[in-house]
Amino acid sequence: MPPALKVKTGETLDGRFLLNEEIGHGGMSTIFKASDLQDSGETVVVKVRLPAFSSGVGAWSMFEQEEAIGRQLDHPFILKFLPLAQDRRRSYVVTEYVPGRTLADRLGDQNPLLEQEALSIASQICAALDYIHDRGFVHYDLNPANVMLCPDGSIRLIDFGLAHAAETARFTLSGAPPAIGSSDYLAPEQIKRKRGRRSADIYGVGAMLYQMLTGQPPFPGDDPFTVASARLLGDPLAPRSLNPEISRQAEDIVLRALRRDPSKRYSTARAMKADLDHPEGVAVTGLCDRLRPVTRWRRSLRIARYIAITFLLPVASQVVLFLLLWRHFAHRP
Repeated sequence: MPPALKVKTGETLDGRFLLNEEIGHGGMSTIFKASDLQDSGETVVVKVRLPAFSSGVGAWSMFEQEEAIGRQLDHPFILKFLPLAQDRRRSYVVTEYVPGRTLADRLGDQNPLLEQEALSIASQICAALDYIHDRGFVHYDLNPANVMLCPDGSIRLIDFGLAHAAETARFTLSGAPPAIGSSDYLAPEQIKRKRGRRSADIYGVGAMLYQMLTGQPPFPGDDPFTVASARLLGDPLAPRSLNPEISRQAEDIVLRALRRDPSKRYSTARAMKADLDHPEGVAVTGLCDRLRPVTRWRRSLRIARYIAITFLLPVASQVVLFLLLWRHFAHRP
């Protein structure tokens, strides 16, 4: 594992990439707008791994994995990675530079969005996901900060730090920074640390579409634990209860993508895109009338069950074992 670089604006990496401007921070990296001196000064983006994660083997594996997966993808709605020589000593990756701003920034200016624009953005995300899923990967970290909105109306899906093969037995974050991902957009199975399949990406699109249409995430709150656990206990509010201007068809699309049971969501991103492109043809199923709210007693019940499984069950097992041993030895001559 190569050492992390301590770089700043004005420096040149490997005699090729001149770092012109720091434009952001990722979970494990600093992001620079740079010039490729070997390509007539073409503007690119350089993501440099943060020194804080120089000793994290898991974090470095994710950094390598992002580039390995990104180099295999070539789609108009996915950020392109520049082909660089494979070098274990290199602590940075380079991508194309795309002008625009993130969906998170746009939601900060206008929240909610008009329905037509929200459906168009979600449709393009689904197009990118359909391409990714067909190649055996899942993105696994869909949130507004990872969607770039370009001036021409197109989008770019960015940040593949958590992406992995769809058939991975179980995706873990060992060695990764603790505040990675966003609880507002995680699928219930991600919270449970179960196998990460394509259906988790469908949930992520649904969560972003919910926010674009209503002005808030499906389960708003300041405490990440409360936000994460809420989606295990119940359903979000019906979108039309927050924004009556939403069509019933759009509401049904959102709620189908946000089903807690992965098997009841859209089976593919392609299927969801078809509904997003032609909402007038969506048959309204009345999901909004079958939502189960997150109530205090359900939350208390889940906490009680957690305590029982974590603490009381092991103690009870030890008591039973002690009684069996006592009975065995008490009856011996």
